[in-house]
Amino acid sequence: MRLSQLIDLPQLKIIQVDFQQNELSIYASSRTKGSRCPACGRLNYSIHDRYYRTVKDLPVFQNSTTIQLRTRKFKCKNQKCDRKVFSEQISHVIRYSRRTVRVSKLLDRLSIELTGKQGSRMAALLFLKVSASTLTRIALKQPLPEIKQPRVLGVDDWAFRKGVNYGTILIDMETSRPIDLLPSRDGQVLKNWLLKYNDVKIVTRDRASSYASAVIEACPNAVQIADRFHLLMNLSDALDAYFKSIRKKIRSLITAKTIELLEVPENISISIKVKKEDVQSATSVHESIAIKNDPRLDIFLKVKELQAKGTPIRRIATDLKMSRNTIRSYFNQESLSPRKGSKSTNIEVFTDLIVARLNENGYKLMDIFREIKKLGYTGGRSQGCENIKLIKENYKIETNGYSEIPLPKIPYIKPLSTRNLAKYIGFNLTDITDHHEQFYLQTLLDNITELRIVRKLVRIFKTMLARGCGNIRRWIDFVTHSKYKLAGLKSFARGLLRDIKAVENGINMSWSNGAVEGHVNRIKSIKRQMYGRASFELLRKKVILSQSG
Repeated sequence: MRLSQLIDLPQLKIIQVDFQQNELSIYASSRTKGSRCPACGRLNYSIHDRYYRTVKDLPVFQNSTTIQLRTRKFKCKNQKCDRKVFSEQISHVIRYSRRTVRVSKLLDRLSIELTGKQGSRMAALLFLKVSASTLTRIALKQPLPEIKQPRVLGVDDWAFRKGVNYGTILIDMETSRPIDLLPSRDGQVLKNWLLKYNDVKIVTRDRASSYASAVIEACPNAVQIADRFHLLMNLSDALDAYFKSIRKKIRSLITAKTIELLEVPENISISIKVKKEDVQSATSVHESIAIKNDPRLDIFLKVKELQAKGTPIRRIATDLKMSRNTIRSYFNQESLSPRKGSKSTNIEVFTDLIVARLNENGYKLMDIFREIKKLGYTGGRSQGCENIKLIKENYKIETNGYSEIPLPKIPYIKPLSTRNLAKYIGFNLTDITDHHEQFYLQTLLDNITELRIVRKLVRIFKTMLARGCGNIRRWIDFVTHSKYKLAGLKSFARGLLRDIKAVENGINMSWSNGAVEGHVNRIKSIKRQMYGRASFELLRKKVILSQSG
């Protein structure tokens, strides 16, 4: 393969290729002998001057590439032409620019698909240095494609700033591509656009009356289709208003049911088997408890063992490294006497009382401690509670304390918001995963007749939309003439009647606004990239020219 074929610029003659410090420089000149004057178009061969023009090209093997183009200046020999000298132009290089056509195409795509800063970073990875502001200017200079007459048009609004100002997006539903963006959702703006392209056969839209009026005035023969998704959203809003209107009735019903569930028999006898043994004297019990946990016990037993063998006191004191007086006192004791010191308490005085309280079901250690404290207990709280536990263990009391008794759960009916009620009213109860919410809805349906009728109406409406057939006029007539108030639902039915043709088409025809909603969501993504700093015209070009959606 020749070098000229690899570079793929047929109009250029490659003179030399130089490579220094990751920079590839291609020296080239034009293959033609003459050039046409840009003013009069005459072919001229008279050369006036030459100069080098630096042109940026695509990178080669991750090396920055520039073309040093030797450019000629020609004299225009046409006496009537105002242009006397002109520079020759190469079709592969853009006029008044320092980049080739293929680089410009790449930057055109980056400027549309990415923001200025992101595009600049991506271009740097491709060894093309370009600023964020330059990419924004490139995007603004790109021409929009000519609008072709759409046959099926999708219309919806989008938010410049939610709740403040809105625009309108127009989609060719047959290609699912945006064809235009309008700066307002006012019906007059859409009407003016439709008057230019009034051969529209089908229009899919939301329930906005301004759009409906604009289509009727500009394209009276067009078939209008109310989007099914928006019909369901309108139904959800109507149901929310309905449940708000009966909120007091629901609240009183749930309160009554909760009270009913909370009514339990007052005199419930709980038989608890308590194992009791003969109670010894308070003093001996306390002594046995104290001795059981005394760290001196092991040494005392060792001393008594050596004493039985006849070992002298001096020898035992030397071996065990203890005082002879202590050894002598152990010799005189039959059993280890409890330690008398600052940590000793008068717990033995209250042993009978403590045992009696421990035998009562549902006792609290703190209640027992407070009682003996009032009667003159000399120890602290932690020490007292520990002694009470030791007494329970020593007497083998099996009665459950308050914390050990499993308490019955309080019956509770978890409330549902009006929006969740509007969501669940058309569901099968088995489809509701939360059993509390399922029980709540079941309670309402069992006790409110009107709610069962509303449930049936909602399911019929959703079935019509799902199957693509049904008598919507009969549904509207039933709601409007119902003996129940049905706040929200009746106003929803009257709104359907005013737009009945579009609603019937929305049920019976397959077209919907799904593609339009997708592009509205894409606009949100583009707006977040632009952070609200760019103009409407730039946003319009990004939405229409982008290939990512």
